[in-house]
Amino acid sequence: MKLINTTNMATVLVLAMTSIVYGQEKPAVSAAPVAASPATEPAKSESFLRFEGTDLHIGNFPPLTFHGFGSQGFLVSDTYDYLGQSKSGSFEFTEVAVNVSMSPFARTRISAQGFLFGVGNVGGYSPGLDYAQIDYSLRSEIGFRAGRIRRPEGIYNSIQDIDLTRTSILLPQGMYDARYRDFSASIDGGSIYGDIGLGKAGSLSYEVYGGMVNLSADGGVARLLQDSLRNPPTQFVGVNGFPQFGCQLWWSTPLSGLRAGAALSDVIGFSYDYNLNIPPGFGGGRYRNQLDSPVAHLSLEYQWKAWTFQAEYKYAAYLNTQAHHNGSATDMPGSATDVWYVGAAYRVNNWFEVGTYYTEDYADVTDRSGKDKAVSSDAFQKDFALSLRFDPKPWWVVKLEGHVITGTALLNDTKDNPKRNEDPWFMLGVKTTFSF
Repeated sequence: MKLINTTNMATVLVLAMTSIVYGQEKPAVSAAPVAASPATEPAKSESFLRFEGTDLHIGNFPPLTFHGFGSQGFLVSDTYDYLGQSKSGSFEFTEVAVNVSMSPFARTRISAQGFLFGVGNVGGYSPGLDYAQIDYSLRSEIGFRAGRIRRPEGIYNSIQDIDLTRTSILLPQGMYDARYRDFSASIDGGSIYGDIGLGKAGSLSYEVYGGMVNLSADGGVARLLQDSLRNPPTQFVGVNGFPQFGCQLWWSTPLSGLRAGAALSDVIGFSYDYNLNIPPGFGGGRYRNQLDSPVAHLSLEYQWKAWTFQAEYKYAAYLNTQAHHNGSATDMPGSATDVWYVGAAYRVNNWFEVGTYYTEDYADVTDRSGKDKAVSSDAFQKDFALSLRFDPKPWWVVKLEGHVITGTALLNDTKDNPKRNEDPWFMLGVKTTFSF
């Protein structure tokens, strides 16, 4: 069994633990403030443009509220490069965001967030618009969102960038892959949402959405296709925008803290182009692969005292068509994937939390063992994770996390991992997040 022992990892762990120990609040002793005399207090004049906390006031307009966060992580693994060059230790695990919101009218909210990230060779630290939406709540049962909106699916999809909402560094990657934000996080369109009371049966919340997804050239999907089509004579050209529709339902049960969710979505006409660089007489030329992908996602969450328990399952089908530039089209064999996890977290006190999860991801539900694959371990990836979360300040979080992984289905970067097998492998992570 190979052990992880790198100078970089040791240094990061020492720095993280030192910051936790010395970052705790200590009571300060100070004299009571002396109140200013009304007779001698100078007259105040408000400027046209001023900041109060995170609120920017411009004349008599409603204030603009600013928030944001910055995260830096470090990943190191003992066998494979995963989510970056992790075998040698990778700091290519960064997220930065700034968001702004305002409420110009009753029941109306306008908000937007700029976001940049880098996870290995995905993201490229290129600034982008994460969301920009107008939200109007007519009443509790019905509201509307329009613009670039966050796409609801499962417990974490619409909040996967908010590190403060969870114990772990990495969410179960088969379900919430950190590399695929441009595919999963938002759509350009609109949604209808609301909450419906069910009396003694609890309540039901819903959101129905639709719009276009536009993928970036350095996003996770483009990188995956580049890797899979990198061998001559195949040449990857690019990915194309596509429509997506779906809904998310949450039932808050009569049992306090227990809720169950179901999400359905459908990707329609996702496509990518590539060249087959051989003579036309032998089938060469420009090709386009197109697929439709219906997805079902089930969720269960129970919060009881200091405990949080979660379980989710997702099934995705892929219906493929290959089209040639000459107009001919061929239906390709379909496939389906699924992934599930169970997890628990316990809040020990106001500055320490511990959590764990176990997840299994399968690249083909008809071949879970990989008997039909060239490398059998590419059929699955199983991950047991243990996470420690420290909150030295309300605005500062430090996390340590270990993973024991079997299988290689989610590695993607086959050129960096040419030799793969079913032996267990290990990964450690450290991450710190500052927010305001």
